[in-house]
Amino acid sequence: MLQFTEAQKKKTLIFLYKNYKKIDFNKLDQVSFFKTFSDLKFLDKENLLNKLADIFFEDLNKKFSTEIKTKIKNIHKTNDKIFFLLSSRFKIEKKYNGLIKIIFFQFIRENNSKKIINYVYAVADTIWKFANDRSVDFNYYTKRLILASVYSKILILIFCSTDLSQKKVDDQIVKSLQHIKLIPQLKMKINFIKEMKEIFNFFSMRKEGRGF
Repeated sequence: MLQFTEAQKKKTLIFLYKNYKKIDFNKLDQVSFFKTFSDLKFLDKENLLNKLADIFFEDLNKKFSTEIKTKIKNIHKTNDKIFFLLSSRFKIEKKYNGLIKIIFFQFIRENNSKKIINYVYAVADTIWKFANDRSVDFNYYTKRLILASVYSKILILIFCSTDLSQKKVDDQIVKSLQHIKLIPQLKMKINFIKEMKEIFNFFSMRKEGRGF
């Protein structure tokens, strides 16, 4: 896939953040999107959507890293780190909730749910890395699947609610982190699959014509 320069990424993000509500992602093509991007080679619709998503998700990760990198050093307990990291991630994502929903919706329309699963798992992986996780082998993947289940469950709540306060989000994080201590790891991995189905069902309802 075509690699964008940092200048091109910045230009793309500025345009995307400003105009995403006006863009018809179902008829996405380079001609309509990059009217002023004459220096870019042609990308077909599928690759263009994937590239836009990659650039957007990368920017979310940069914002997340900037927000937490100095503060996380002052937190010592792993559970407190996970709570702080989840809360900080959701604060950032709530600001871009509309764009995240549009991109997820379009991936479902194009039967590309793998991109959503990869995003959810990548967020869980990033959080564990910032929490300085040193687990290996089976525990490495188990921890990420468990956290991905927690993250995706709360993400659905944010998608479904227009007035979910940060306090309510934080309360859900606390409740979920307490809950996973009481449930066997295998069940939590099954729960991750269940939560991902909830995400797909949420966007499938809109695929049938309800819209956002």
